[in-house]
Amino acid sequence: MPVDLILLHPPSVYDFRQKTILYGPVSDLIPSSPVFELYPIGFASIAEYLERAGYQVRIVNLAGRMLNNKNFNAEAMIKRLRAPVFGIDLHWLVHAHGAIEVAKLVKSCHPEAKVVVGGFSASYYYQELLPYPEI
Repeated sequence: MPVDLILLHPPSVYDFRQKTILYGPVSDLIPSSPVFELYPIGFASIAEYLERAGYQVRIVNLAGRMLNNKNFNAEAMIKRLRAPVFGIDLHWLVHAHGAIEVAKLVKSCHPEAKVVVGGFSASYYYQELLPYPEI
């Protein structure tokens, strides 16, 4: 069955497996772990609401997959995904880099798709996000 919306949860830093990440106030207190990389509960609410209205929704936790499998290829997976709309969460500001990089990747793989970013930080910093053509 075709998917109408794919919700993607990005890692806080997209290429964290290739770069040394400098420790800061959040990473010192909460190391990247499967618990820290849970997708927002709002994804489940959005999916449930839209599915009741007849839409097909898929949730993909890119952050969790990348963290749990060092060989997981996020770009290859995104290329295989098919939907007219991709939603990326930017709930916490710490995920800004990952959200923007995943948006770029989605747009490069699916130029015709709409890319929507949402969450507390996306709403608060919407003016800073609008100049990005991939969003």
